[in-house]
Amino acid sequence: MDRVTPVGSGGEDPFQRHRPPTSARAPRHGLPPRHFDALAAGGGGAVVIAHLWDAERSHRLLLLGLLMAMAADRPDAIGPLEHLDHAWELLSDAERLSRAVTDDLLLLPETGVWLQHTLRRLREDEVSPDEDQPLWADTGQLHLIAAASAIRTGLSFSLPLPSRSGTVWLPSLGRATLPGEAGSGAVQADFDGAALTLRHGGETLHVAFPCRQAAPGWQPPTTFVLELPEGPKEVHLSDLGPYRIFPADPAAEHSLSPGEQADRWGELLCRAWPLLGRADPQAAEDVAACLRSIEPLPASTPFRWHSATMGGGMGGLAASEPTAVEPAAAAQFAAILTHEIQHSKLSALMHMYSLHTQENRPRLYAPWRDDPRPLNGMLHGVYAFSAVARFWRGYVLGGGAPPDEAVLAQFEFALRREQLLRVLPPLGKDRELTRLGRRFLGQLAETVSDWADASVPKALVDEAERVAEDHAVSWRLHHLAPDPSLVAELVEHWITGGHTGRPFPRAIPWQGCPAPRLVPDPTARNLDARAVLTRMRLMEPALAKLRADPERLAATVEGARPADLLLVAGDATAARELYAREISAGPGPVPGGGAVFHSTAGAWAGLRLALDSSGRHRAAGLALLRCPELVRAVHRAIGDTTGEPADPVAVAAWIGRAAESPA
Repeated sequence: MDRVTPVGSGGEDPFQRHRPPTSARAPRHGLPPRHFDALAAGGGGAVVIAHLWDAERSHRLLLLGLLMAMAADRPDAIGPLEHLDHAWELLSDAERLSRAVTDDLLLLPETGVWLQHTLRRLREDEVSPDEDQPLWADTGQLHLIAAASAIRTGLSFSLPLPSRSGTVWLPSLGRATLPGEAGSGAVQADFDGAALTLRHGGETLHVAFPCRQAAPGWQPPTTFVLELPEGPKEVHLSDLGPYRIFPADPAAEHSLSPGEQADRWGELLCRAWPLLGRADPQAAEDVAACLRSIEPLPASTPFRWHSATMGGGMGGLAASEPTAVEPAAAAQFAAILTHEIQHSKLSALMHMYSLHTQENRPRLYAPWRDDPRPLNGMLHGVYAFSAVARFWRGYVLGGGAPPDEAVLAQFEFALRREQLLRVLPPLGKDRELTRLGRRFLGQLAETVSDWADASVPKALVDEAERVAEDHAVSWRLHHLAPDPSLVAELVEHWITGGHTGRPFPRAIPWQGCPAPRLVPDPTARNLDARAVLTRMRLMEPALAKLRADPERLAATVEGARPADLLLVAGDATAARELYAREISAGPGPVPGGGAVFHSTAGAWAGLRLALDSSGRHRAAGLALLRCPELVRAVHRAIGDTTGEPADPVAVAAWIGRAAESPA
């Protein structure tokens, strides 16, 4: 077999003069099996990613053709602008002068985000209440792309362009702000081959090109340059245009000025890049071949960096703003780079191949998420976190990390590997996978199973296993509901003698107890709170500072309880008491002060850890590990029936003794 057969993604080259290609005449893209398998195993390399970019170009041309066809007969998609065909003709003229320029614009991450967003709007029959711009302002992005192409190739034009809140964003070039204009509408643009003139409502702005410095009414994008063996690589800070992974909130307060933000991100990227190259050369090659822009997000709390990509925006990522006190910031950002680029690689691959059926219900457990995930999301998750594990493994084996960061790296590698080993085997057997999907996961599982050589102390391996188990138990408590008939039977026997120690008359099988139902809890949040505290303990003195000022707990680690702080700091006895008190009291303010919790799920999961740390109450701990949702449901029903809360440890131990030991 010379190539893996694709499901179809293609395009024509060069651009068609009057319209982008349609799927009927689009050739297919495919990968040789060795390239598919290299991607599936977690890698790829520059040559393979170049194939992905070629396919992505064709994919975007197809989407652009679809957009133009859907908008052709809709007056609200044209508005005060010229017909989309005129913009396409200008883009085609620029392409004949420089395909490199037009491809650069077509393959911007924001172009993919724009196509995805605008096609969704065109498919909707009614205007979404969330949309604050007319449809033509979105379809008119094609006019802006065409104008930017013409400016970069020196092609004169005269064309109305859409403005938003008095600004005109020319992709890759910069943002113009018209004096005195705060609304949205059409701005007349005239370019003579050297200078751009924008006119609206009697106001005029002139911009001479090239214009890489800020000037009154003009803001160019921030650009970072990575020095690579094959030459300099530009990465842009995506903070000016409207098409972002997370749309900008005009009212949001920013902790950094534009200049400070650029300096902070530039410094972080310069520190993270060589570190990534030393720890994981494969990831560095993939990131270099794929990364195009970084969208800054508001600062997060330590060990809770927020990052994301969008399926249509290959090469772009969003990440939370770094903080001055972030522990191991450069290493964590390097992990984010490889994590998010994995998403881009897989999204591009999925534009070529079907790895699963169209079934996409949120039904699967992901060790890094609060919510149940669909199969597509699980594929993305295991692929992205395999790269995170690989990076931390390389950081451990490389030996160049400072002592405190080495401990964090060992823990992160052990945790991510443990999480992957928990979910990859059952995921690989999912009935909704295609043949290629099974092949993909088989390659990835083989890669992860080979990672047993990283030097991680047993204490950290055990810590990682505890954190992984804690998340799994917390997730079950939020999203699984036990069989109601079994709950009723257990409650009846407890009331009629179980509370005195009389055993349940029959054995309860561990496997399923019986099988609980998936009932997603939309309020599930911050299931990683104890994991964050664990990282803080590993990076002392972070936890010591928090223990000295526990009033800061809720603000520092959202979702953490005072009992969690005690537990992670080593006082399991005091933690157990607080967890039990919270469970008995029910949802509300937690004992010891802090936030109000609307669920006791976190307290039940914490109680299991406290019991495990004490080395006693084995039966209770086992029940809370194997079927925590059953223990909680029975405990709650006992209280509802009798009017008095039962001892949660006693209920858990009673159920644990009734259950059979696993084979």
